[in-house]
Amino acid sequence: MVTAYRGHGSTDFKLKPSIFRKSGTKENEHILLRELIAAHPEDFHGDTSALEMLVRMQHYSLPTRLLDVTFNPLVALYFACESVKKRVPIKKNGRRSTKTVDMNGHVVVLTVHQRRIRYFDSDTVSCLANLARLSWTYKQELDTDLELTEFNDSTPVKRLLHFIRQEKNGFLPEIEPSDLDCIMLVKPKQNNKRILAQAGAFFAFGLDDEIVNGSSDGIKVEHIEIDADYKERILGELDKLGVNEKTLFPEIERAARYITGTLSEGNAVSELI
Repeated sequence: MVTAYRGHGSTDFKLKPSIFRKSGTKENEHILLRELIAAHPEDFHGDTSALEMLVRMQHYSLPTRLLDVTFNPLVALYFACESVKKRVPIKKNGRRSTKTVDMNGHVVVLTVHQRRIRYFDSDTVSCLANLARLSWTYKQELDTDLELTEFNDSTPVKRLLHFIRQEKNGFLPEIEPSDLDCIMLVKPKQNNKRILAQAGAFFAFGLDDEIVNGSSDGIKVEHIEIDADYKERILGELDKLGVNEKTLFPEIERAARYITGTLSEGNAVSELI
């Protein structure tokens, strides 16, 4: 068993990758991927697999079928303390109205069975990641209830195999149907500053679009709720432990934003003196 964590600023948030949250992105996944690579080919020059491309897309906030998690519970707690506001209905002086409230967050604890864990070079992960390159029409035609031979003789699977074999020449022309229904915890290469800083990993999703406790085989889900009133105080305590925007997002613009937010003009002057 391996334990991973994810922080949500609102208890309303689900364990669903960003690509599946809107029909527009879900149905145009293959186009989003190609558009970004076409616009910035130099950034993807060293990527040799669909997984590596998806990780980079995730880094640039493009919707993907990956879900970020961390092996460090304090990192998850930081994200759980993100300020999220929501309009809720109220009655005021006998009239219906709404008001803005701060939402409670939660740390999601995911206990993952060994059979649901793979490394970056896994064949199963290649199958899941390359689904991103398959058109929406072909994805809809995938029928994982078919027998193995019939499944692999179908046109969508042949197209998927074509993509997989572009990154793995020796991949056998056979995909186990159940592999496309699964969700895998992927241990990626530690060659990305943000992944290193956040002790990061990913869940790679196939045709299932959400982790739901009790329905995702081999993945147990628990929640630790964070009261909205304590979020700011917890962030202050995490900052003392070195868990903050500057350390978790090592890009220079995030460090600049952190420094700007934490140093008042008076403090900055006193430091220089």
